[in-house]
Amino acid sequence: MQTTITMNDNALDTKASSEWIVRCGTSSQLFRVRPGTHSLDRGRIVLCRTSRGLEIGEVLAECQYTSEESSDLSQATMVRLSRPEDQLLWTQLRKLSEDASIACQSFLQSNGLDDVLIEVEPLFDGKTLFFHFLGEPGELTEAYVEELATVYQKNVASSKFAELLEHGCGPGCGTPEKSGCGTSGSCAVCSITGACGSKKKK
Repeated sequence: MQTTITMNDNALDTKASSEWIVRCGTSSQLFRVRPGTHSLDRGRIVLCRTSRGLEIGEVLAECQYTSEESSDLSQATMVRLSRPEDQLLWTQLRKLSEDASIACQSFLQSNGLDDVLIEVEPLFDGKTLFFHFLGEPGELTEAYVEELATVYQKNVASSKFAELLEHGCGPGCGTPEKSGCGTSGSCAVCSITGACGSKKKK
């Protein structure tokens, strides 16, 4: 079935339903989202739930579908607009993913597997991983996927970032005496998951 997408202009069909196209993931997969009460525009970064999980997405354009039309693009659910702390967390997750990808590739080589791991892509939930290989991986490599995930998780768990998420930035975290606590210059990362707040209660 042919799908017609009409970009937003001043001559839209009044029966059309407004949606937005959002680009997610390293493969730049496109999804449709309904904005709900959110005000969207091109370039806006949002959190949405796709068929893969919770993802960071970039808004590309508004589109209109009449009731007689359907779209080849999958539907995603708009969660909320991205916040500054989301961007900080996402930047750190991607950096950890790059480092962990190297460890995973070393694991493959040490086990005599020739498949090339391009990258390990994390989703925003920090729990869902996608392993991207150059070409189709062999059966032996596929059998090692769970072990690769373990290598990845161990590599991430040993990072300073993971320590901040788990325990905060150290003694006094979240208190007025901890100068700069919760700022981009010190422990903004730990405050994302409430680590600073938990320290305040003690």
